[in-house]
Amino acid sequence: MENEEYGSVIGNSSAPYQTSLASKYASAANYTGVAHPSLPNYLALVAGSTFGVTSDCLPDQCSQPASATTLASLLDSHDLTWKEYAESMPTNCSQTDSPDGLYYAKHNPFVYFASITGNLGTGTPSAYCDSHVVPLTQFYADLKAGDLPNYSFITPNICDDAHSCPLSSGDNWLSTFVPAVVDSTSFASAALFIVYDEGATSDLSGGGGHVPCILVSPFAKAGYASEVPYDHYSLLATVEAALKLGNLGRNDSTASPMGDLFASSAGIP
Repeated sequence: MENEEYGSVIGNSSAPYQTSLASKYASAANYTGVAHPSLPNYLALVAGSTFGVTSDCLPDQCSQPASATTLASLLDSHDLTWKEYAESMPTNCSQTDSPDGLYYAKHNPFVYFASITGNLGTGTPSAYCDSHVVPLTQFYADLKAGDLPNYSFITPNICDDAHSCPLSSGDNWLSTFVPAVVDSTSFASAALFIVYDEGATSDLSGGGGHVPCILVSPFAKAGYASEVPYDHYSLLATVEAALKLGNLGRNDSTASPMGDLFASSAGIP
């Protein structure tokens, strides 16, 4: 989700669904983005660093991390599956914004790594990227088939993430998307994090604003709001810990997993 402070979402009458999720499941109430604007936060979530990126450059405009390892590298090395599901993405592994203005590459971090795309932002993407970075329509097909990967990164479009439409639009989208997951057979072993990339300020230690982060899971500590300081590197570390992946040796290696959001039976340290 996009560009909202914690206090602008949780408890806001325009976000009743997210407020209800935070009350029913668990939330990190002291969670921050790591930078401004959007893109460096997305890179942090999947690769443990902003790589010095300070703008929302397109993949062919950035000083690319080139063949840098990512969460995908760790998953592959452990024979685990992954996909990025991007709403309104016109073609698989699209590294440019869509003509209709709904899909933005800056919200799809995996297309910024040559180790995934096989290029530096231009040209034909790799077959690997085509099979792993897919439109959101594929998510619903995979969910129905009970064939979700071990790790999914879901990017709503620019309206449904509340970036360019009212917060209520994002809340309404979540009120349809989340129940589809919760009511599926996959939910019994799932941990679904709803997280915003950045807020409107540079509050707290992260430098990217104080943002909502909600854990929806049968393993969530019911009604729990953690006051432990966490950020995007913590969320990456949580994924690494849950799937026993090790780490990338960047900021994820020193970040603490968000174990207190889970019941002790989940085994997250």
